[in-house]
Amino acid sequence: MKAKIVLLSFCLLLSGCGQRAETDHKGDSHYEALVTDAPVAQVEGVTVSPDGRFEVRGEGESGEYISGIQPPEFLQIVNRQTGEILWQVQGWLWQSTAWNPSSTCVALAYAARTWNQILIIETNTWTTWKFTLPDGEPIPEYMFLPDAWGEWKTDNHLELTIGGGSDGESPHTYSCIVEQENGTISGRSWEFTKEILSESCDFNHDDQPETLELTTIWFPGLTDAAVDTYVLSVLDNVGTILWQDYAGTSHTGENSLYACGVDGADYLLRYRPYTQQGICTYHYELFSLGENGEEILFQENTVEFSADGSLYDLVGFDVPAIEHFLQEVHGYLDTGTLLVSTAPGDDLFFLDSDNRLPLMENLERYKEQIEASWQESVGT
Repeated sequence: MKAKIVLLSFCLLLSGCGQRAETDHKGDSHYEALVTDAPVAQVEGVTVSPDGRFEVRGEGESGEYISGIQPPEFLQIVNRQTGEILWQVQGWLWQSTAWNPSSTCVALAYAARTWNQILIIETNTWTTWKFTLPDGEPIPEYMFLPDAWGEWKTDNHLELTIGGGSDGESPHTYSCIVEQENGTISGRSWEFTKEILSESCDFNHDDQPETLELTTIWFPGLTDAAVDTYVLSVLDNVGTILWQDYAGTSHTGENSLYACGVDGADYLLRYRPYTQQGICTYHYELFSLGENGEEILFQENTVEFSADGSLYDLVGFDVPAIEHFLQEVHGYLDTGTLLVSTAPGDDLFFLDSDNRLPLMENLERYKEQIEASWQESVGT
């Protein structure tokens, strides 16, 4: 493979970090002694790809003395079998790497004196994408990276932490999705926060309680103000994700997740009372988890009906079926624990306003209303 060499001029570094060109100190014996004694910054993190094909390494000495450190002359990715240089840039004061599981991407974090960057490098075409915050801006100056700055969750999902190091800033965490298509690489990021819920349940029935973790993904620039998506994770006793599901704030992503007890055993309940263009489709699934986190269905049910008179002739309003479904699902909901919900709490919207009538009577009254509306619309 023909080596793809990317050389960046050291002048890019000069204004941002105070690094001075070597020629500024030509003949300065004191400076030359400092350079000679300064250790060369190494590549931190996991430098060898999981498949063993590639290695990220520092090469040579830059001849620059910066805060007691000498950056390497080059930062390279090489073929470990042939020694061929596949990708190359200048070295930095600090550099650290994190490989994705399949070795198709490596995340490279690097720093000067006042700023940090994260570069995602694709190892097929050696194209790159520079990480940006959700609003499209780069990492702010003087906000640095902690030692544990990045972890690949899957081949295209990288979790990043920015701040919380020596800069004194509170850490900010981001989910970064990397996309590869037609020889190019791009990415998107969302800021998120995590919390451990107080509930402790045994959803896989192995007599070892699992931990529930709720991730909140925020709209760009609206942290602590506007939620995009919630992610509920069930973690096993060593912290590995056993199962996940999502609840989005967009209409199509609405979801509710509950922890329910049935005959002394723990179950998850997923409830989606979905309404679109006058048709209600209510569906629930009650399930436990298998050894590998697979859903083992215990019970489910669905009911569909018209929410108004305009579509009454299409799906109708079957009072006994709706009553049976609602009594069944609320038998679980009313004794369960809500874990997360983005679905509107209006699955009983047809209840009488004083809420004293029996469910059947409420349903019959509502059916009469939409039936009359439909008959009026068709002129009968």
